[in-house]
Amino acid sequence: MLFSSITFIGFFLPIVLFLYFIIPQRTCRNAILLIASLLFYMWGEPKFVFLMMASVLFNYAMGILIANRPMKIFLFLAVAVDVGILFTFKYLGFSCIIVNHLMSFLHLNPVTVVDLVLPIGISFYTFQQITYLVDVYRDPQLVQRNILNLGLYIVFFPQLIAGPIVRYHDIRLQIGERRESLDGVCQGFQRFIIGLAKKVLIANNMALVCDTIYGADPLSYGAAAAWIAAIAYSLQIFFDFSGYSDMAIGLAKIFGFNLLENFNYPYAASSVTDFWRRWHISLTSFFRDYVYIPLGGNRCGGLRTAVNRGSVFFLTGLWHGAAFNFILWGILHGVAMTIERTLKLNDIKNVVGRQLYRVVTLLVIVFLWVLFRNGTINGFNLWQKMLGLSHLNTSDTNLWLFFVDCKFYIVLAVALFLSFPWWRGIKTTMSATMSVIVSVLKNVALILLLLLCMANLANGTYNPFIYFRF
Repeated sequence: MLFSSITFIGFFLPIVLFLYFIIPQRTCRNAILLIASLLFYMWGEPKFVFLMMASVLFNYAMGILIANRPMKIFLFLAVAVDVGILFTFKYLGFSCIIVNHLMSFLHLNPVTVVDLVLPIGISFYTFQQITYLVDVYRDPQLVQRNILNLGLYIVFFPQLIAGPIVRYHDIRLQIGERRESLDGVCQGFQRFIIGLAKKVLIANNMALVCDTIYGADPLSYGAAAAWIAAIAYSLQIFFDFSGYSDMAIGLAKIFGFNLLENFNYPYAASSVTDFWRRWHISLTSFFRDYVYIPLGGNRCGGLRTAVNRGSVFFLTGLWHGAAFNFILWGILHGVAMTIERTLKLNDIKNVVGRQLYRVVTLLVIVFLWVLFRNGTINGFNLWQKMLGLSHLNTSDTNLWLFFVDCKFYIVLAVALFLSFPWWRGIKTTMSATMSVIVSVLKNVALILLLLLCMANLANGTYNPFIYFRF
């Protein structure tokens, strides 16, 4: 069930809100959220809800065992099982393909390729379970002995299928001691509408053009269309994922939870390093704290630091999907970061130089999104097309006009405008009266955006969601 669907907005959410707020008792409210989360998951993955429930039971038992006897062997065993389940569903088939390449080289019989359906959200809730186990190992007093509360932490529906990845120690106290308020509900709905508008009005329109171009015959378009598709996809994945994170944060706020931010204007980054401080922050911080720092971080010399960074970005790419293009996408980000740190490109003092490197950074990110979206071979071919080096370029440079219309350019302009934090300086200079006027206008605009989103959804417009497959 998508947040950006009539079913969720018109039926599921109102029923959950009604049941939640008519019952004042905290334990009952948590139980309602847990049941609602399981039903939410069952809507899209009924057969895998039992896998998720078994996973919750296993981590509950292992958490108590680790708290009672904080030994590394128990932590290793528990994490190995969690990662093993993720590996089985997400990477076993890919591993079989790699093994078969090796077997073919050695002239041996291939193994049977296992092709399993990937449970929605398994990458996200597996990482949350790992953070819980590590937190308990580091501080046994953090153990959750109430299985209902632990289950709510793992399967809480606002962040269940697309994050942000929530650390247990960040939300532990909120599970039993949070306080809902009218102000929090209002803020939550405002944030949800903003996220919904990002998804429905911007990301979906970018996706339509991007998918149309990439789905066409490569001989039917040239460099201009390839660039339009690359820019459209860069904006699609940002507004799609950040919009979903906004909706998750807003929904959690309605129920009294405060989740950490997951995006901070990544396309305003001054370097690749800065981009990863701003993009998918919960995933980046997870790998930093649970992989990069335990490996030694940047404390072991230049070569070891580069290896540690490469390991993190290899895992970052692999987390996104069991395919070579995702792995290469992650590795190339790590290479770009290593180059800029070695040459100190992220510490340029000259103002003009800094702005030029911002442009270079953005170009690197856009080029790598092409690889991310289209696969290794197609990605390389599109790079050549974008640079005018491909034999697949059409001689008719005007053909790209067939892929876009006036609406696309309007949405593109709005998307580019909203990709940068232009408003932060304005907000601090407003008078009290102006702030009130802006607040009223903001609420009116949000109502109009909600109506526009609902109209688009009612019309059955194109409504994909990128991160479902991760």
